[in-house]
Amino acid sequence: MREYIAEGQPVVIRTADADRRQAWEPDALRAMFGEQLIEAEQTDEVFVGDRARRALPLSRLLDGVFAGDASLRWKGLDLLSAIDGMKGQLMAKPPTSDALLPRATESTRRGLWLAPRGTMSSFHHDGNSDNYNWQIYGKKLFLLVPPSRFEDLYAYGSAESPINPFHPELARFPRFAHARPVEATLSPGDVLLIPKYWWHCVYTVEASVNLNTWFTFPGALSPWRALAGAPLFQRSCATLAAEMKRRELLRLAKATRTLWYAAYARLKERPLPEPRGELLDP
Repeated sequence: MREYIAEGQPVVIRTADADRRQAWEPDALRAMFGEQLIEAEQTDEVFVGDRARRALPLSRLLDGVFAGDASLRWKGLDLLSAIDGMKGQLMAKPPTSDALLPRATESTRRGLWLAPRGTMSSFHHDGNSDNYNWQIYGKKLFLLVPPSRFEDLYAYGSAESPINPFHPELARFPRFAHARPVEATLSPGDVLLIPKYWWHCVYTVEASVNLNTWFTFPGALSPWRALAGAPLFQRSCATLAAEMKRRELLRLAKATRTLWYAAYARLKERPLPEPRGELLDP
């Protein structure tokens, strides 16, 4: 795994960890945290900023997800603060992927995902953090594209693409034919490394629970190296943003990002994203 992280290449590690997964499976989540309110997001919008949210008990969302209701899903970002008691659960039953973290890991951020069958994420990247995605329940299909193919993805902003990479409209987006995607199907117990800046789109083949961990560590692949082959402007901006965060210039980083997006929205026409839908042969 260290070699794949150092090279910025995705890989799936298959594990036998049924005992570890039990504490995070749907029945266990319902029993421990079912009455707590969460903010689920609607699944009918592609770009993240367009999605409406709805508050409901976790148990009700679980019931919908596993009954085939594809209208809502939950991405519990920063789950330690999202649900009371989750921090204790994480310390008692850490994800299998924690055993694969590099030594001297400096920071981690967690996300717990509850997704109904047939739903799809936006096509995006996660910036300057490597990402372990641990499949707990159900099955997911990932399509990944290396950061060097940035110009083939018709990105809007810095981190989202309007393309449905599973069914791309090549008449609208002809350069995507050169994007070189790779595919990974995760079953329970699998851990996928998504290296920093790798674009990915996720299709839920079976109603799923998975937990991911974004992490940083000393000696990690630098943004400049990770983005080799990407356009100079995008490579330079991403490297500058990562350096400001590293130096904890968070207010400056936020102000710079706000100004950049304001200017970008005026200069760049927003593309109509491709529709998402059921895959005929996932």
